[in-house]
Amino acid sequence: MHEPHCAVPAKSEAARPRLIPVLLLKHGLIVRSQCFAVHQVIGNPMSTVQRFSDWNVDELIVLDISRGGQSHDLRRDDLQQQYAGTTALDVLAEIAKVCFMPLSFGGRIRTIEDIEKRLAAGADKVTLNTAALENPAFLEEAARRFGTQCIVASIDARRTGPSWEVFAEGGRQATGRTASEWAREAEARGAGEIFLNSIDRDGSGHGYDLDLIRSVSGVVAIPVVACGGVGRYAHFPSAVCEAGAAAAAAANIFHFFELSYPHAKQACLAAGIPMRPVGLGSRFLHREPDYDRTREDARIAARLRRAGMQTDARAKATSNRSQPITWCSACVYPSISAAPMEFDENKVCSGCRMAKVKTSISAGEWTRRRQLLRDLVEKYRCRDGTRHDVVVAVSGGKDSYFQVHVLKEELGLNPLLVTYDGNNWTDAGFRNLIRMREVFGVDHIIVRPSVATLKKLNRLAFVIMGDMNWHAHVGIMTAPMKVAAQHGIPLVFYGEHGYLDLCGQFSMDDFPEVTYRDRLEHFARGYEWTYFVDREGLTKSDLAIWQYPGDEQILQLDLRGIFLGNYVYWEANEHIRLVTERYGFEVSSESFDRTYRTMSNLDDMHENGAHDYLKYIKFGYGRATDHACKDIRAGLMSRERAVELVNRYDPVKPRDLQRWLNYVGMAEEEFDRIADTFRDPRVWRREKNTWVRDGL
Repeated sequence: MHEPHCAVPAKSEAARPRLIPVLLLKHGLIVRSQCFAVHQVIGNPMSTVQRFSDWNVDELIVLDISRGGQSHDLRRDDLQQQYAGTTALDVLAEIAKVCFMPLSFGGRIRTIEDIEKRLAAGADKVTLNTAALENPAFLEEAARRFGTQCIVASIDARRTGPSWEVFAEGGRQATGRTASEWAREAEARGAGEIFLNSIDRDGSGHGYDLDLIRSVSGVVAIPVVACGGVGRYAHFPSAVCEAGAAAAAAANIFHFFELSYPHAKQACLAAGIPMRPVGLGSRFLHREPDYDRTREDARIAARLRRAGMQTDARAKATSNRSQPITWCSACVYPSISAAPMEFDENKVCSGCRMAKVKTSISAGEWTRRRQLLRDLVEKYRCRDGTRHDVVVAVSGGKDSYFQVHVLKEELGLNPLLVTYDGNNWTDAGFRNLIRMREVFGVDHIIVRPSVATLKKLNRLAFVIMGDMNWHAHVGIMTAPMKVAAQHGIPLVFYGEHGYLDLCGQFSMDDFPEVTYRDRLEHFARGYEWTYFVDREGLTKSDLAIWQYPGDEQILQLDLRGIFLGNYVYWEANEHIRLVTERYGFEVSSESFDRTYRTMSNLDDMHENGAHDYLKYIKFGYGRATDHACKDIRAGLMSRERAVELVNRYDPVKPRDLQRWLNYVGMAEEEFDRIADTFRDPRVWRREKNTWVRDGL
């Protein structure tokens, strides 16, 4: 079958069709958008923009869709990448530091001064929407002042009968103008480009509204950038080849998959569009961040100085930021959480909203997803017996058993199991791990870092980011991918997507996969293995286990990390029955201190214990909240019962902390002093010499 060929004529480099990612910025964080109404937090913009720089992106559009006076919420003291200030301009200034591509910035621009400030902060162009619709002469004034090449007219359009109506105020206010009429006027008034977004298609994944694009591109001579609806790489060429757009743009899809931009660019090139070639590796930035050692040493020293203060002095040192905490009205998650969330007007968190979407998925749809899974594994199945079919990332937990059951017993694959050993096993967890090879009859690689290195990383990560388990979070997301790359196995399976499940970061229709950006930003909190080189004598070779495969290797192998929960109905309470009855899986014989469940996190005692206690110190909630929210959403627990359990378990200081203190050689008083420096002042305050938080 021949690849479709685009009839776009070859042009000069400057006039070549472009492929443009769009970032939607809401209160300082990137969000996924659905029909301009549902927003789910992806994460901070800096790591994403830096990743785009790695890929030599043609151009970048950043749109601030914040409403009202609410400021950004990237104020976690355990993150490596942060920014001072509370405005979109502050965010833009930080983005510009890692942006090595033309940058258009839009949103909340009302005056010439607003444009000046954005250009001064690092933007190359600005997009104008509501202000231009309210006062079309503003386009003329802006074009005279800054040049037409700097002014982009942003058109948000929704189909109304035979035409498309333009909407202002983020798609909330009808204008009575048609998209084609307004595009012609915007061009006449000096706009140098049109950014055209379909409200109907936003977040749908159904592809561009080609008729809308044609209706605009056919009536203007200036370039039209098409956006809205991309769900597959094959959708990109149609905007240019079939509808006459000068550039194909999209937002959501670039958050879902590894090397998404290079793959999208390859789809456009294969269709005959004369775009710039795919490029991996920026001339200006390394994929692994370069850290300012002097600055980072100073940050660590400052934290240790704060830890040396008396408790009340430590409280005063971080008491200058406050904001009332609210809780989800459906589950028990707080508005300040480790997992990024959005709350709607009814105070329902995005996790609950996405869980409701999940429960509404029909049996027929799950059957369709199973077939998608079969088609996927058949594409990558080994045909000549020279390698395993897939790698399965396993910890020996209940979900690991369920994954292997589905992939081996139901789909007939020959899997290679890969485990990262963080050296924090419970007795039952280790027995479960060792039993897997026997009960499933499979090969199993256990990646076991040096205990001396692990102790150093435990101590360092606790002081630097308040999380002794950095090594485990990053190791789990690295070791299976690395083994797969070494053995030439292109498919790696994980269980559920944690942030989709907990906080509704993605839609169930997105099918997100493992990405380097997600690993660095969320699992590593912005601290790559390079951060630890030469700290406590650690060398590059000591840290080899945590070094992720290179982009060239990933692209050449087409290495993909798949979350099984996107294809198979995922409910832990059902999994545990299957794996205990069929495979002899052990639950814990004794209860955990910080949660009522006995079936979870047996591979790492500190995940339910000391590590989780640090989450409580930072955000005022812990593992019992996580588990109770899951059970509420599954219909297994009332909110009233959840509140009771959360208030009982979340504040408990766990017994396993003593094991960790002995393991790394730290006194409990020192631990408490350092942990106190991570208390979020929006959650904690001092009253009568005691740390106090508002409770449920």
